[in-house]
Amino acid sequence: MSIFNIMDVLKEQDSASNNGERNPVVIASIDEVTFVIKPTEDTIGNYPSHWYQIASELVGTVIDKLSLDSLFGEVINVSTPPAGYTNAVSFKNLPHYFSIAFHETNFVMGIVIKFSASALAYYRDTFKEYFGESIDVHGMSKLLDEPYWELRISRIDLAIDYFNFDMSVDELYRGIKGSSVILKNHRGIKNTSKIVATEVDNVVNTIYFGSKKKNSNALLRVYNKKQEQLDKHGRFLHLLTLCNSWVRFEASYRGNFSNQILKQLLTVNNEDELGKLVANKMIDKYSFYDVEKNEPIEFTKYLEHTQSLYAGLESLSSRNNDLMSTISHIMKGSGFFPLIKKVESIWGIEARNKFIIRLIQEYERHYNPNQDVDLWLKKFATELSKIPFDSFLEDSLSVYYKNTKMKKGKSRFEVVGK
Repeated sequence: MSIFNIMDVLKEQDSASNNGERNPVVIASIDEVTFVIKPTEDTIGNYPSHWYQIASELVGTVIDKLSLDSLFGEVINVSTPPAGYTNAVSFKNLPHYFSIAFHETNFVMGIVIKFSASALAYYRDTFKEYFGESIDVHGMSKLLDEPYWELRISRIDLAIDYFNFDMSVDELYRGIKGSSVILKNHRGIKNTSKIVATEVDNVVNTIYFGSKKKNSNALLRVYNKKQEQLDKHGRFLHLLTLCNSWVRFEASYRGNFSNQILKQLLTVNNEDELGKLVANKMIDKYSFYDVEKNEPIEFTKYLEHTQSLYAGLESLSSRNNDLMSTISHIMKGSGFFPLIKKVESIWGIEARNKFIIRLIQEYERHYNPNQDVDLWLKKFATELSKIPFDSFLEDSLSVYYKNTKMKKGKSRFEVVGK
């Protein structure tokens, strides 16, 4: 069930209540998604120089597959494409941020299809009104899944809305800080991510678990949605009289994690299965436990029935730390970055780029791997080749930044006042 269909449920529950008590209600949904279409050799062929034309045709294909022109009319250019992209389009009758974008010369970046939370909600509503049937991210994924390109999800935000639960965000934070509540993943391993809380008048209404930097593959935001709607005069103000409390958990997954979720989305057949998948992926990384009772707290307990329905998200760092350690060493400790900086400062950016290209040329012409490299490849290459390189690289970078940012002795907890 979507958050946009919750009003009838809350009204029905409210009218059935004799003593003013309201039962807990849980809604699972997908809040935001960004698809990426990666061209394959079949897509590009022997004509990478024709990428602009190919990309323009692929944009048209995406528009057709998602019925975007039927729903939102005229295609318009976007003045602010997503970061790193040069060309982007949206639609005249789509009032929220949405874009289909590509880089005019770099085909490796593919085609990005970015739905903001508001745009995704508007698309679902408009699609249902126009075609008389529902669509959600699992259906969109199937429409975009084609053999002549590689479909990926670079970011997906999952939401669990808890109505009428006794525990507040502030109580959850105090419990975690006081060690009476701990956060674990689906394997029972304690989550040691950095925790940032936003406090107003000594009350915590928002908690972040993990890093908000773009290279992070997972981030959880827990916040008082009812208070947020009051503060911002949000679009769900009409729901606030129908609930005693409203807490939202938003898990943002990127890179390797979001692509594992895509594979599972492609197996989903209806809204009920989608809700179970969203719930499963929430407790996959973010399960809260009462330490004294050694059992999940209410927020987690309501999702536990989905625990065994889908395979758990697997971190690439658990597969091979050696290659990741080498990447980290190159970035910090090898002296390579300082060398690049010196070349750039003395001779400029063009010289820096020539230097890097020349290193690649020297590698191609003269490097001969020794026996250790051959043995390593025999041991790890087959397994690692199954992982998309972009996913491996992003996961490597996230591990690197996590290791360099978390200093020994530094508190995991940070409180930000407003």
